[in-house]
Amino acid sequence: MPEQIWNYCEGIPDHIDVPEISIVEMFRNTAEKFPDRQITEFKGKYKTYKETEEDVNRFANSLKDIGIKKGDRVACLMPNCPQYVVAFFAVNSLGAIFTAISVLYTAKEIRYQLQDSEAKAIITLDLFLDKVREVKGETKLEFVIAGSIGDELPGFTAFLYKNIIARKNPKILDELAYKDFLKKGANKRIETKIDSKEDIAVLQYTGGTTGIMKGAMLTNYNLMAQATILPYWDIWLPSRPEGQYKISGCLPMSHIFGFSTSFLWTIAVGGLLYLIPDPRQLEEVMQSVSKNKIQFMFAVPILYQKIAEHPKIDKYDLSSLYLCISGGESLPQSTAEKFEEAIEGVLIEGYGLSESSPVTHVNPGNKNLRKVNAIGIPIPNTLAMVVDLDTQEELTEYGKEGELWVRGPSVMKGYWNNKEASDAVLVKGWLRTGDIASMDEKGYFKIVDRAKDMIIVSGYKVWPSDVEEVLYAHPDINMVGVVQVKEKNSEKVKAFLVAEPGSKELSREEIKVFCKDKLAAYKIPTIIEYKEDLPRTAVGKVSRKDLRQSEVAARSTTRAPDIKQEVIKK
Repeated sequence: MPEQIWNYCEGIPDHIDVPEISIVEMFRNTAEKFPDRQITEFKGKYKTYKETEEDVNRFANSLKDIGIKKGDRVACLMPNCPQYVVAFFAVNSLGAIFTAISVLYTAKEIRYQLQDSEAKAIITLDLFLDKVREVKGETKLEFVIAGSIGDELPGFTAFLYKNIIARKNPKILDELAYKDFLKKGANKRIETKIDSKEDIAVLQYTGGTTGIMKGAMLTNYNLMAQATILPYWDIWLPSRPEGQYKISGCLPMSHIFGFSTSFLWTIAVGGLLYLIPDPRQLEEVMQSVSKNKIQFMFAVPILYQKIAEHPKIDKYDLSSLYLCISGGESLPQSTAEKFEEAIEGVLIEGYGLSESSPVTHVNPGNKNLRKVNAIGIPIPNTLAMVVDLDTQEELTEYGKEGELWVRGPSVMKGYWNNKEASDAVLVKGWLRTGDIASMDEKGYFKIVDRAKDMIIVSGYKVWPSDVEEVLYAHPDINMVGVVQVKEKNSEKVKAFLVAEPGSKELSREEIKVFCKDKLAAYKIPTIIEYKEDLPRTAVGKVSRKDLRQSEVAARSTTRAPDIKQEVIKK
């Protein structure tokens, strides 16, 4: 392996000591240091670190009273809300294992995660009780604890919610009430002996490198590494915010990107987290930033793009944003440029995956040092290399493309009850990411694409992200998803497109002309299909997996000769 060639700015050491403590101990340390600081804002209601710790203690003792103990799995089906924060730290204080479920999941997906994790309890909201009740009998759930959004709303807003909106929600019947847990539990810390490096804190479910949902076992140490190292990144900023940090919680904490950045970063620095339960409500996100002078935001590219293109963006002052980090998929240069026009800070791209808790690479938080269309450099304590797909030998020539392998303190313990899958991706301490990457002479990495998304056209490799990057630059295209279409013994490039509002749908010939000087001929899509929207993952990125599945389903019911190689209308 070549010598480590990436250099951090002054103030960021190559190695950072990670405390061998549990996540709840980190939270308690912060609460002792800043008891009267506000920790969360939710729809206008604030809670302090001291108040939140009291809720954590009470909730944890009530969990203990019903028999939840170290090693038990406890699921959480909630959007970003104060109850989510309390639930996680309460579960962690018992040494139990927390597994978050996306609120966008269907009953079938919820059932799978509950069955695979063998969760003993689930903490949720009344909004989702119908789904939980539908699957409960097919799982090992013994307890369902349900709360309401209204319990954490301020004054008159809470009154309106409970008397108007909540009437439509399922009623808490045989379930245990969240607010009763807080009333009955003792305000006393539970001290559980936790081995930071061995004991699992979170089961983070992911499609991994094969598309089959698996639970990545993340230890307390894995997460403490993220909470300790990531807050150093603001040192890159030409000017740093003063006082308590204000961080946008618009990225779902059920997703590991939101959990380790918005959530853990906030707790580590004693910051204030502005909770957004539904990031699709773009005006709520912008209003939150503008009104509260938020300084840090973490999100996927599509959110930044939609904010930058929002017709009412001029109504909101987003200039308080110092540092915005994009992850989950490639950040188009056009999106970065458009978004930075609205802020005074910088939007940079990072990279990670559930199996690494997740962040492994980030661009420097400085416009003069960051590289667009690159994921940046490995964070301290983390090593990375590019490996030949066939020989599994490291590629030492700069610019060569191969599979990205990483190792460091955030790499998972393995997959839950799946040794075969674990052995396939964990090799002598290295994590095989399944992503194709290259590294330049300055140590900056670029993700080419997912190995499984690669398209072979007449023997040539086509990476969907290369094609998507070009198409995103067209002013009449709002959203893009590129996948392979298999026909006999060959593959073709197909682009699913969403038009910009008010723009026309482009013909295949117009696409070809636009791409001619930007892509090799074999990379230009030969099939295009317009849709009103594209399927997305729980975190908001375009789901190529769902696009491929829809394409296969469509072709299974349509004779191949009937499929036109032109524009397929909506």
